Parts: sequence; structure tokens; C-alpha cells
Amino acid sequence: MGIFDFLDPLTNAISNFLIDSGTTLPAFSTILLLIVSLIVSSFSGMVNRAVLNMEELAENSKKMQEHQKRKKLARETADKKLWISVKRNEEHFLELQRSTMTKRMVPSLFTMLPLIFVFQTLRSTFQQEENRELNVCYDAALANPTENCDRSSGVVAVLPFKVNRDIPLIGKWFSGLNGDPNLSVAGFGFWYFLSAIVLSTLLQRMLGINLTGMQNPMQQQN
Repeated sequence: MGIFDFLDPLTNAISNFLIDSGTTLPAFSTILLLIVSLIVSSFSGMVNRAVLNMEELAENSKKMQEHQKRKKLARETADKKLWISVKRNEEHFLELQRSTMTKRMVPSLFTMLPLIFVFQTLRSTFQQEENRELNVCYDAALANPTENCDRSSGVVAVLPFKVNRDIPLIGKWFSGLNGDPNLSVAGFGFWYFLSAIVLSTLLQRMLGINLTGMQNPMQQQN
């Protein structure tokens, strides 16, 4: 029994709406996940800004960095007075570090469950037969069950180039497009996290959105 079973009617309604509207196939699915990832990233950022005192956290981080610099300097110079001063404050900064880490975890209490729900809902939505048929592995695995190919991966993005599956680390995340060996496709998991982690961050910087309350290097120079 899943933790979101009681939300099955809502999950099914969302899935059916997306399927009926034709947005589960590329290129609509590609754009849709970009938009969703940006919304999710913005939601997380706003929760962080609302829950956390970003100025206090930034100040604590600055103090801990200064402490580490003094500690390093004391070791390099063998300055006994400086070392005694550093050790005298060591427990204070350890407690400050623990407190800061705990505070940074608080927003996850508000964001974790909604984000898991969004991920699971979209993941099930993009596992339709039409999505899997775009994956060259779909036919390959049917023809040869021992084929090292994941035919269950639903395609959400078609890339205008071919990605060699032998590329270390990332190659296995891609498959060929069924019907065109010169193009590669990406499944839901890879494209969703790529969008959330990379593209959303870039879009926020381009649009000047600073949801965390932290100053970026460009702001510090002004």
C-alpha cells in the first residue's frame, strides 16, 4: 500500500487529462516537463525563503568559513596562540554547524511529500504504450528478450542527434529513436531531473529570479 493511495482519484484525473490533451508525447511532453520542473523548483525556492532566515544562515556560513581559515592558518604557521584561540571556539562552531544543517532540513518537511507525489504521478503518466513504442529498445527487447535494453522506459524527449550508449556515466540513459537510428531519446526520469537540476537553475538566473534569498556573485559586485 502506497502513501499516496488515497490520492488515486486525483492522480488518475491528472493522468487522464494529460493523456487526453495529447501532451504525453514529444515534443509536448518535453516542454511540459520543462515547465513542471521550473514550477517545482520555484515552489521549493519559495518555501525555503519563507521558512528559513537566509540572512542568518549566510552569516553563520561566513563565520564558519572564517573559522576554518583561521584553523588552517594556525596549522600552517604553528602559531600556538592562534591555535589555542581556534580550539577554544571549536565546540561553538561545531554546534553552529549542526544547528545550521538542521535548519536547512526544515523546508523538506513541507516539500518532500508534494514533490514525491508530483514525480510519481508524472512517472506513471508517461509510461503509456505510445511513449514506450518510441524507444528502439521496445522492438529490440521483443525480438530478443536477452537484449540489454530497457523497453519499459517511456520516451518524453527526442534529441536532434545520436548519443552513443558507450559514453561513460550518461550513455545508458539514452536509447535510439524507433524508426530513426540517427536520433536518440530520453526517458522520463533523466529528462525530469535534468530539467529540474540544470535548466530550471539556468532559467532562474536568466530571468533574475533569486528565490533562495542568497546573493549571487553578480549581486555582490553591484
